[in-house]
Amino acid sequence: MRNNCFWGPVVGDEQIAALVRHYAGRPAALGGSSAATALSPQQSDLWRAARPLVSTPVFLATVVFRLRGPVHRTALAAAVRRLSLRHDLLRTVFENGPAPAAHLGEPPELRVVEAPDAAADTAEELVRGIARTPFRFGEEPLFRVTLVCRAEDDYLLVLTCHQLVIDGYGQSLLLQEFTSLYRAEIRGEPDDLPEIKQPYRETARLLRNPDPEVRRGDEEFWTSRLRDLPVMSLPGDRPGPEGATLAPTGAVETVLPDPDGAVVAGLRRLRVNLFALFAAGTMAMLHGYTGQTDLWVATVVDNRLTPESQAHVGPLAGPRVVRVGFAADATFGVLARAVQREVWATMERQHIPFHDVITAATGDGADMRNLGSVGITVTPSIQLPDWPLGDMEPLEFDPLEGEPSTGSPLALLVEEQAGRYRLRLEFDESRFSHGRAHDMMTTIADAVVAATADPQRSLASWRGPTSADD
Repeated sequence: MRNNCFWGPVVGDEQIAALVRHYAGRPAALGGSSAATALSPQQSDLWRAARPLVSTPVFLATVVFRLRGPVHRTALAAAVRRLSLRHDLLRTVFENGPAPAAHLGEPPELRVVEAPDAAADTAEELVRGIARTPFRFGEEPLFRVTLVCRAEDDYLLVLTCHQLVIDGYGQSLLLQEFTSLYRAEIRGEPDDLPEIKQPYRETARLLRNPDPEVRRGDEEFWTSRLRDLPVMSLPGDRPGPEGATLAPTGAVETVLPDPDGAVVAGLRRLRVNLFALFAAGTMAMLHGYTGQTDLWVATVVDNRLTPESQAHVGPLAGPRVVRVGFAADATFGVLARAVQREVWATMERQHIPFHDVITAATGDGADMRNLGSVGITVTPSIQLPDWPLGDMEPLEFDPLEGEPSTGSPLALLVEEQAGRYRLRLEFDESRFSHGRAHDMMTTIADAVVAATADPQRSLASWRGPTSADD
C-alpha cells in the first residue's frame, strides 16, 4: 500500500518496528530527536519514522520513463549535476544518528546501466532492483538518476529520491526543471529557469514558525476539529488483523470516463475542486455502508501558498485531516460544498507540525491510526515536458507492489487523465475482500457522478452500495 509515506509522520513505534523486521530482519533502533535542528520542520515530521528504515526501500520515491530516440549522455549527466547544484537538498548528505546532521556533498553523477536487447520482464526486474536500493546515509546524497540503455533509441530513465528531500509537488517540478536543463545543455544555451531567491530551509522555517497569535489560531482550529473524534466505522467484511501491525495489501482500479466534461461542468456548478468532490464521494460511500454522519479523510496538503515555496522540490507538504459532519438527509451538493469549505480552512492552518496538531487537539494518547483510517490523494493532470530529441512515456511502476503496509486501511488515489479519471483503491486485505473493495470503489465513482449530475439529490434517496462477495 503506497500510503506508508502518505501517513508516515504519525506511524506508531510498533508499526515502525514491524516494518524494520519485515525488510531488514532485525530489531528497530527507535528513539532520537524528532525535531532535529539539522532538518526542516517537514523533514523532522518524517525523520522519526524514516530513521529506523534508512536501509529499506519504504521511504523511496521513484518515477520511471521510457525514452524513444537518441539520448545525449554527456548533456544528461550535466543536467543531473546542474539540477543538484540548483537544489541543495539534492546533494545533501544526511547522517543517521539520534541527533541527525546534514552537510552538502558533491552532486550525484548519472548512473548508466547497459542492458542491450533486454526483454521487457528482465528490464522491469532490473528497474525494480534500482528503485528498491536504499541510499547510503552518511555517504551519498538522497537523489540518483539511472539511465538503462536497451538500444540506441530505447532507454529507461529512473529518478529516485528519498522522501526526506522531495514530495509529490517536488517530483513534478524536478522533472520539468531536469528537462529544461537537459535541453539547454544539448543546445549549448543558458537555461531559462527562474532564480531561487530563498533557501529551502528558510522557506520551511517561515512556513512552520508563525508569530504566536497565528500559532494559537492553528491550535484552536485543530482542537475544534479533532477533539472528541469518534471511532471511524469501516465497512469491512473480514475480521481484521489479530495483533498484526503490518497489513497484507490489495488494490482495485477502475476508470471514470468523462469524455464530454460532465464532471468538470459539475465542479463548476458546485464550486468545488476535484479533491472535495472525491472526498465527498468517499464520505457518501462510508455513510451508505455504516450510517455514520461524522466522517473525515486524511490527505497531504502541498503547503505552497507563496511564490518562494513553489520554487522548491524539498518536502513542504504534510498530512492533515478533513472532518465534516452532516445530516443523513443532506444533499450531495451540500456535502461536497461542506467538504470544500473545510479544505480551504485546513489549507490556511498549516503552520504547526502534525504531531503538535495531535497533541494540541487530543493529547499524546491519540489513536493516530484512527485519524488515518481513510486516505485520499488526488493528482491533477500533469503535462509531460517536451523531451528533447525524442519521446518520453511515463511507465506505471510500483517497486513495493505486494508488500505489507502500515498505512491507511483504505486509501483512494485519483489521477486526472485526458477525458477520464483513474481510480485506485488500496485496502487492507485482512479487513476487506476484493469484492467488497470493488464495491466500495464503484460506489465512490457512482457518488461522484450523482453529485455532479444532480447536486440536489439527497444521500437518503441514493441507491448506495451494493453487496459483493469475494
